[in-house]
Amino acid sequence: MTAKIVTVVGSYNVGLFLKGERLPSPGETVIAAEFVESGGGKGSNQAVAAARFGAETRFIGRIGEDSYGHYALDMYRRLGISTTSIQIDRTIHSGVSIILIDKEGNNLISVAPGANLNLSPQDIDDAQSILQASTIVGFQLENSHDTVFYALRRVHEWGIPTFLDPAPATPLPDDLYPCIDIIKPNESEASILTGIDVTDVPSATAAGEWFLQQGVTVALITLGRAGAVLVTADVRQHFAAPLVEALDTTGAGDIFSGAFLAAYARGQALSDAIHFAIYSAALSTTRLGVIESIPDTNEVESFMKTTV
Repeated sequence: MTAKIVTVVGSYNVGLFLKGERLPSPGETVIAAEFVESGGGKGSNQAVAAARFGAETRFIGRIGEDSYGHYALDMYRRLGISTTSIQIDRTIHSGVSIILIDKEGNNLISVAPGANLNLSPQDIDDAQSILQASTIVGFQLENSHDTVFYALRRVHEWGIPTFLDPAPATPLPDDLYPCIDIIKPNESEASILTGIDVTDVPSATAAGEWFLQQGVTVALITLGRAGAVLVTADVRQHFAAPLVEALDTTGAGDIFSGAFLAAYARGQALSDAIHFAIYSAALSTTRLGVIESIPDTNEVESFMKTTV
């Protein structure tokens, strides 16, 4: 297996960001103060973050043959992300996300998946050599669930570590859990999947134990400003997050995932990879946007030193 390669199977959505004083109520129009257009999608964000943090990164997904899709390809090439397994779908548009953000950094998001839903099991089989050469493979749930579940099973069969960010949350087949080496839900996703009301460290720990009972090897429950909880067969550990003045929390979970994947791929211990991911995500929330908000490794390491 080639060392230090992160492969992400996932989604690309162009992000259209509108930031204003507050979020609208149903039927209400609110004037925004800022507009930003940027590459997005959970899979793409995680791949970009992993590359930003130094991992050799490959992305497997589908985009439309439109301006948004061409922008995505240009972005990946600039960042050194392999585009070999990105399919251009001429039957439908690229994915689109519209993100509304208030002055506190809270957001509302609506997504039209487009080409993402056409990612197929055949696309996974065609990328077998790329997947088998990976140090770790990351997944989310913005593509066809049948394809994601197929890919998780295949990668597990090949003995490659798998990482699932189960968002948007949906019930998972019971026999899929043993194929997941690391699962990383936030509070709401963990609540949906486990039936446990995850609101704090003890309930997050209980949710993590539930995942292990289903066959997952490592459960990593993120708690926003409250940090994250790691649960393995031998460890129950809470990681605190640094205090920051959040400008925009959009994509912080994806940046956490990308940072974790990069740290894992370069051989860091789980606890060190989580610590790095938490600080990467926290620092990103002090900036507007997702791709634009990703810090580099030196920035994160300096931030970690100044907040100790």
